[in-house]
Amino acid sequence: MEQTLASQLGIVPFFYYPVFYTITAFVQGLDSEAAVQRAKDTFIPLMKRNLLFWIPVQFIQFGYIDESLQIPFLSVAGLAWTFIISLFAGNAKQTSNESDDEEELVVVMRDDSYLTVTDVEEIEREIIDAAVKDETNKRQKERVFSR
Repeated sequence: MEQTLASQLGIVPFFYYPVFYTITAFVQGLDSEAAVQRAKDTFIPLMKRNLLFWIPVQFIQFGYIDESLQIPFLSVAGLAWTFIISLFAGNAKQTSNESDDEEELVVVMRDDSYLTVTDVEEIEREIIDAAVKDETNKRQKERVFSR
């Protein structure tokens, strides 16, 4: 738990996010003023989402996931997190022009289907619930066979 908290309250806000904002500002062609404004506008919501996502994921990882499956589990979680951070941080140029709008963000997929932020939150919950259920079933089977 100490490692999770050190990571989430130390490394993430003071290293991960500054690097993230610097690289994305460079890639999206923002000047330093726009990059700083984007960070100010999105840091707190992203940090909250980060804590809501990674603390349960790491709790599940260390408490329920077999050590041999932790890397695949974190790879899937990392992929999901990349999707989430991309949704919420979004295109910097869109974010700065549309930050006053209260509309829900929608992601259009290749097959013309779409996901909303609410859908992504539901997918997050389903992934975590499935991992907990799988690990609980595994532990119950281990208890039955160890008797």
